Amino acid sequence: MARWSSFAAVALAAPALVPAEPLPLAPCQLTAAQGRIEVDAQCGKLPVPLDWEAPAAAGDIELALAVVPALAEQALPDPLVVLAGGPGQAATEFYASSRSAFDRVVRERDVLLVDQRGTGGSAALACDSVDALGPLGPSAPDEAGWVATWVRAVLGCLGELPHDPRFFTTSAAVRDLEAVRQRLGYQRLNLYGISYGTRVAQHYLRRYPERVRTLVLDGVLPPTLALGQDVAPASQAALDALLERCQRDAACEQAFPHLGSQFQAVLARLASEPAEVVVDHPLTGVATSLALDRHAVAGITRLLVYSPLTASLWPPAIAAAYDGDYVPLATQAMAVAEAVGEIAVGLNYAVLCTEDAPFWGEVDWAAQAATYMGRGFAAVTQGVCREWPRGVLDDDLKAPLASDKPTLLLSGELDPVTPPRYGSAVAAQFPSALHVVGPGQGHGMAVVPCVARILSDFVAAGSVAELDVGCVERIRPAPLFVSKLGPGP
Repeated sequence: MARWSSFAAVALAAPALVPAEPLPLAPCQLTAAQGRIEVDAQCGKLPVPLDWEAPAAAGDIELALAVVPALAEQALPDPLVVLAGGPGQAATEFYASSRSAFDRVVRERDVLLVDQRGTGGSAALACDSVDALGPLGPSAPDEAGWVATWVRAVLGCLGELPHDPRFFTTSAAVRDLEAVRQRLGYQRLNLYGISYGTRVAQHYLRRYPERVRTLVLDGVLPPTLALGQDVAPASQAALDALLERCQRDAACEQAFPHLGSQFQAVLARLASEPAEVVVDHPLTGVATSLALDRHAVAGITRLLVYSPLTASLWPPAIAAAYDGDYVPLATQAMAVAEAVGEIAVGLNYAVLCTEDAPFWGEVDWAAQAATYMGRGFAAVTQGVCREWPRGVLDDDLKAPLASDKPTLLLSGELDPVTPPRYGSAVAAQFPSALHVVGPGQGHGMAVVPCVARILSDFVAAGSVAELDVGCVERIRPAPLFVSKLGPGP
């Protein structure tokens, strides 16, 4: 697939590729948690070219978009655009599940949500072959078998996809967002990106700097970073910090004096003898059968340490598993999977196999093997991307980016996937930026009430100057549970 080397030179001078008349929007409800959360919005569809370089040749796809109207009678003219992570999460679902982070912003500004192409209602690249593996993935006797099963399932997805995945990358997504901006008539945008969404936000800034008023980057990915190799080591560091915290906490240390060795024992036991567990689904109450092996418990742990709230539940769940009771661990796994929401697997690999894995260089397999996750995550990505078709890629997508746009960078001190050093690297290139690190926090800071207030104040002011961030010093992680009943005294 040819790179879009000519786009940077002509995009800003090119005429709009969409009609000028207003886009029809109709009342709708954005949902999350299987419909248990609803948000009123105005929704619409916008046709855009599948291939922006040859619009007539490949036909169109439809982008699903929504506007959550400002509560003010007269909204300010520049909306907040929320860009979801994953890659593969729909912006509409993410917003519905995280709306408290933006309640202050929506008082005065519209919130614009565009399901990135390949997610949600925008020509989703979903994979039945992967979904068939179940919520905890495949069960396999060894790492090689687990990796092979995952790779077969993901590559089997290629035959299921409704569109050519080569056109579902960040380079295409930013052109989609610009088409939406033009059609809705907004002159400037405030961009909020979470995790992978920070890459989209930064590349939109690179392409359309005059259309960006402010940026909020939450869980920052530097544009030069090739995501994937750091995942297992970073998650191990987050888990080590959790174990150290338990040792410093008198109640946790008393309840679980050997938590680290118990975790290793659980992994070893399930590597040789997987467990069949029946649990009541935490949202539906339906009895669900799960197969727990070493790889499943590692995956559950990775999800739980994303957030201090779910990480606080890990110690008693591991202690129970050590005693042979796997129900608490399996129940938490299902609850976290529901909270994460649907990830469009085809879009996930369309991005990873174009923008990340080709830039890894030599993988330090010994460093991967030394983590509780092992080599599996990196091996699956590498195995899939050997055969997954490479997509469209702007020549400068991975180049360093410098900008004087007002920027708020948010990092969790214990983030297991985008650690604070990533935010520091971007802040060094943004002279009008402020980097806020949440003590004891994980991945995604905007939902912390203190940070939600800072975010709102920043967008309102359009500057980090005189921004009051004093409340950050008072942020504390959720207290560690020492039993099923809750934290200790």
